[in-house]
This record gives sequence, C-alpha cells and structure tokens, in this order.
Amino acid sequence: MRLSFDRREPGVWISAAVHAGLLGFALFAVVAQAMPEAQEGVPVEVMTENQFSELTKGVREADKPMPNATPRADRKAEKIEEREPENAAKDAPAAPTRTAQMKLASVDEMPLRSESLERAEEAKAAKLAQEKAEAAKAEAARAEAAKAAAEKAAAAKAEAKAKAEAAKAEAEKREQLTKLIEREEAEAAAEAKAKADAAAKAKAEAAAKARAEAKAKAEAEAKAEAEREKAEEAREKAEAAKAEAAAKAKAEAAAKAKAEAAAKAKADAEAKARKQAELADKFNAGDIKTMLASKAPSQSTGSTGHEVQKMAALGAATGTSQRLSPSMRDALVGMLQQQIERCYAAPPGAAQGVVLPMLDIRLNQNGSLGAEPRIMRGGASAVDQSIAQAALRAVRRCAPYKIPAQYAPYYNDWKAINAEFEFSAT
Repeated sequence: MRLSFDRREPGVWISAAVHAGLLGFALFAVVAQAMPEAQEGVPVEVMTENQFSELTKGVREADKPMPNATPRADRKAEKIEEREPENAAKDAPAAPTRTAQMKLASVDEMPLRSESLERAEEAKAAKLAQEKAEAAKAEAARAEAAKAAAEKAAAAKAEAKAKAEAAKAEAEKREQLTKLIEREEAEAAAEAKAKADAAAKAKAEAAAKARAEAKAKAEAEAKAEAEREKAEEAREKAEAAKAEAAAKAKAEAAAKAKAEAAAKAKADAEAKARKQAELADKFNAGDIKTMLASKAPSQSTGSTGHEVQKMAALGAATGTSQRLSPSMRDALVGMLQQQIERCYAAPPGAAQGVVLPMLDIRLNQNGSLGAEPRIMRGGASAVDQSIAQAALRAVRRCAPYKIPAQYAPYYNDWKAINAEFEFSAT
C-alpha cells in the first residue's frame, strides 16, 4: 500500500520523523565510547601481609569487633554423621602414607622473608588495590554513564512522546480545522449553488417574460404594420383611382381639345381652299397680261441704290423673315405629332401620367434633326419621366420628318419647335 503525502494531514509524517531521530540519537549515545577521564593521584597506604590478613578477618564496615571472632562463613555446612568404622555404611578410605621420596619440611630449610620481598609484595598488593580501585571507579563511571544514558534516553523518549503527542494533537487540530474548512466550503458551495440556481431561475423567468413581451410586441407591431400597409394600400388605390380619373378627365379634355383643334384646322383649311378656289375662278391671265403690256416701264419701278445691281443675293443675315401664323404652327405641330406617334411605345403605367412632356426639337429644311432633341419639362414622378423618355426616343426614331413645301418660306420660324406632345397610353 503506497502512502501519499497529504498536506492537510502531516501528523503521521512528523511523528515518524521524530521517532526515527530519537532512535538514531539513542543508538549513537550507546555505541559511542566514553572519553577517558583524567587520572588523579590516589594516596595508597602500604601495609604488610600480616596487616592485610588481619584486615581480611573482619569487615571494615562493621559497627564493632566481635568478642569471639570466628572465620566468616556464607552458608552452613552439611552435617555428616560420624560412626565407627565397623558400623559405617561403607568402608572409609585408608589414610595416605608418606613415601620415601617425600621429605618433611624443616624449619631451618624454609627461607626467611626478606625485606625486599616484603616491599615487592607490598608494592604488588598496593598495585592490585589500586587496580581494584580503578576498576571500581571505572565500573562506577560506566554505571554512572549508563545511568546518564538511560536517563537521557528516557528524557529523549519522554520528549519524543511529548512531541508525538503534540504532533498528534496538532494533527487532530489540523484535521478538525480541515474538516471545518471543508464543511464551510461545502456550505459555501451549497449556498453558491442555491444562489446560482435562484439566479438562473430568475434569469429564465425574466427571459421567458422578455420573450413573451417581445412576442406580444412583435404581434402588435405586425398587426399595426398590417393595418398601416392596408391603409397605405387603400390610400394608394384611392390616389391611383383619383389619378386615373384625373388622367381620364385630362385625356378626355385633351381629346376634346384635339378634336376641336382638328375640326377648327379642318374648317380653316376648307375655308382657305374655298377662298383659293374662288380666287382661281376669278383669276384671268389674259387681263393681267394686257394690263401689264399697256403700261410703260418706269424708272421708279424696282429698288433704288447708289449703283445698279441686278444680280440676285442671298439676303442679309439679320433680315426679317416670314413668321408662321398660330393656325399654321398648330397644324405643323399636329403633323409632327402624328409622325412621332407612329414610333412611340407607351411605357408601363403611362395611363397614370399627369404632366405632358415638352420637347425641344431642332430641324433642318429637309426635315432631319439639326441637333439632339431634349426634354424641357417632364414632370417629377417616375411615370412622367418614363413618358418623356419614351417620347424622346420616338423623336429620334422617326427622323427625318415630312414637312410640306408650303412651310419652306417659314423655316426660320419652325426650325426650333418647343411644344407639348400628348400620346395615347396604349
């Protein structure tokens, strides 16, 4: 099982680190050798062998010497029943006998204890006592060191235990704090979620309300637009009917005026023809010839000047020419309109036209166009403009025009014609 480090619960890792440190420190303290202590001079009392033997007969720590001193015995010896040899359970071993090689020690042969030997023994005893004292001191030092190490280990153990308990308490505290934080975070998240849900619900309700209002507004606008379009359509129909009625009335008036003008022109032409016929009937070429022959030529006849000039001239540029009468002008315009109307194609909606187009037409003597025709007045509406453009195209298409010879003397008067033209709408 793999343990992962959790920053919110560091108590286990802190406790393990503290225990490992204390264990390592205790092992180092036990294994390490004690430093050698400084050797101090110890006074040694030199005693003889007799003094030493007397010393060993008793105990120095005793309160007082015993009156009847006996050898020291740590335990009581077992009692053995002594019987006669003949009554013993088994035969007693025979006493050893002295052989010939064994010699009895003679008092004279025993060497006397010399002073140097005594000093050597005393020195040896002193050295032995010193070694024992040093050994005891070393043992006491080791015991003291062991005790100190044990106390130190116990203190370290107690400290480690205290630290472990503190770490455990800290871990518990951290755990409680973490749980508290998690609980607060959960409560905050729940509160935020509740607020978000409430906001979303309010937003959805507001959006639904806005959609409903927008739908109602759109329906109302659509209804109002439909009513407005219906009213506009009715108004346009009324205006169209009114314009059509006006155009019809105007067309009827124009047709009536045209018929009246045509009747008047016809009547004028008939009257003129009758007058010319009457003049022709009354005309007699023989009478005129006789009258002219009877008269002598006079010097006053003809034009006068500083010199006689009988060669014909073209005339002056600023001379006064003959002008068309109103009736002749109307007749010429009517002839031009009849020729132009053969090339005219009415545009769509021409029946709704209100303004008659006025054109500026420049003609040569042979009836061809002397310049590009142009519109002098065409109206502001699109229908009137389209009618004027159609009339302009018809003027270009029908050139050259047939002009009667009787209008030749009046060319300077009809070479530029500015007139209104009325064409049929079909």
